[in-house]
Amino acid sequence: MKLINTWIRSEPAQRLLGYGVAGLMWLFHLSVRWRRHVAPETQALLDSGTPMILCMWHGRMFFLSGGWPKPPRQLGVLSSAHRDGLLVARGARAFGYETVLGSSRRGGVGALRGMSRLLSRGITLVVTPDGPKGPRMRFKAGAVKAAQMTGAPLVALTGSARPRKLFATWDRFCLPLPLARAEIHFGPPIYVPRDADAATLERCRQAAEDSLNALTNIAERALGQVEIRAAAPDENAQRHASA
Repeated sequence: MKLINTWIRSEPAQRLLGYGVAGLMWLFHLSVRWRRHVAPETQALLDSGTPMILCMWHGRMFFLSGGWPKPPRQLGVLSSAHRDGLLVARGARAFGYETVLGSSRRGGVGALRGMSRLLSRGITLVVTPDGPKGPRMRFKAGAVKAAQMTGAPLVALTGSARPRKLFATWDRFCLPLPLARAEIHFGPPIYVPRDADAATLERCRQAAEDSLNALTNIAERALGQVEIRAAAPDENAQRHASA
């Protein structure tokens, strides 16, 4: 077992697993029956190629594979430097996408700079604002700061599927099964003023969180699925205290 764990952490194994993630996303893109709902303002941004910050809950990452009828040629993905995040980054690079490493805990300043560079080049960026470790479905401030710095709007992207596999992880990771029916929702854009004060930043953060949670619940109800509740804001602290 120790030998297997050592191999899994090795560079060749991580590279192979990254291609596996990319392959799974292609499988879901081709085999799941996607039904997409896009807010009109967001559709106009997509049609014009305007860069935006797509915000997905950590537990809904695989729904990115159904966001478009054809995968976009350019996309940026923010992932943590944690091993799981690096695996996501490798999968994204297998698609030819660009990655930025960092999170709210580690490399935050560098991540903001990397996000700004991609957005300034006209590349839409995907972030998981409750990652890498939660609390689940609670929007952290990093994406809001990036939207303030760059002028790019925050756009919720989420969905649900039936049948699916829900994992007993902190994020209640949701995996669509092949041939499932899936609902995908793009929310309306949320713009953060460059001169926003602390109160305005908090309003924008709350609006983005509310948009993601409301659209996730709409997708769940459309498929007759049980809604996943957001974690209590202090759930992480309680989990670590009991560990």
